[in-house]
Amino acid sequence: MPRPTRVAIDLRPLSRGPSTGIGLILTQILEELPRRGFEFVGVSDRPVTAPEVVESIEVRGGSGGRIRWERNPLPGILGALRPTPDLFHATWNHGVPSGLPFPSVLSLHDVIPWIAPERVPWPRPAVLHRWLYRRHVRESAQNAAAIVTLTEASRREIVDRLPEASSKIEVVPCAVPRWLGPPTPQAIASARGRFGGRYWLYLGGFDPRKGVELLVEAMAIAFPGGAGAPVLVLAGSPNRLASDLARSAAERGVRVILPGYVPDAELSGLLGGAELFVYPSRLEGFGIPPLLAMAAGTPTVTSDIAAIREVVGNAAILFPSGDARALASRLAEVARDPGSLSPLRARGKERASQFSVGAMAERMIRAYERAVGTRTGSG
Repeated sequence: MPRPTRVAIDLRPLSRGPSTGIGLILTQILEELPRRGFEFVGVSDRPVTAPEVVESIEVRGGSGGRIRWERNPLPGILGALRPTPDLFHATWNHGVPSGLPFPSVLSLHDVIPWIAPERVPWPRPAVLHRWLYRRHVRESAQNAAAIVTLTEASRREIVDRLPEASSKIEVVPCAVPRWLGPPTPQAIASARGRFGGRYWLYLGGFDPRKGVELLVEAMAIAFPGGAGAPVLVLAGSPNRLASDLARSAAERGVRVILPGYVPDAELSGLLGGAELFVYPSRLEGFGIPPLLAMAAGTPTVTSDIAAIREVVGNAAILFPSGDARALASRLAEVARDPGSLSPLRARGKERASQFSVGAMAERMIRAYERAVGTRTGSG
């Protein structure tokens, strides 16, 4: 029997508190690929906070800032691993060192900070961090034997900025997690009871590119004075922008609830209990929340941008990105005729079923095997 392919993998996305989109992708890799002939050793600059995923994976690391850690001590940590890995997987948009004696795969989920730096909350000084980001993405793409991204739309944006990387890129879409089962009647009733019955839902981050302020504005336009409006639930890890949105909503007469981060165990009920899921993001490399909403059978309204179109197909209501009045029009139409949403429930479930963990794993394995087949180190 051939020995497993040994992969060193960057686990830092699982060391930053509650798991987000990158964390979901990473946990699916760690859960699925060991049964398909791969074994993992983790590297991180902090303790990993997802023991249910990595309890059987040895984790090596040392402290340091994100880019400083990637330049030093990461190369030394990787070089000292025994048995020597067949492959290193950098999972966080950059972090492929030069000079490794084995090949690397780079997950370059998107290049949004390159495309629209004004939409990214950079550390200060912002100009320096923008320059560092671009340099390290370019270097990592050069050092990698293969690059994986999430959509064809993201692939095109990467090639526009890094044309020399074109031949290396594999598209590996996200998957609906196995733990997201159909919402039970009890879970739906619990969610509706928590939020007072009828509610519309946003789930995701609170940063400038997500366009959540656009949703608040659209609700105020669609429901002047709040008459006939559902409660708007804005779910996600809170920050100052979330607090500002809540104040703005109150001033506009929009009823908003901020439940904070929603654990995985509660997510199916939260999605299934919503009358409507709204995702007004201006920029995406994929768009995991609309995928999860469709999987739960929740009708979805989302912005019409290339990556999201690639995910939702004809199973969602689209509006022109950044257009609050157009979004308000879509929301008002839904409120007038909620029965029109029924066909979206079945179409959404069917569309989401195409994004399986098994299909994701097969594409990721193809990228891994492509990189290992080069038999060359990085840089």
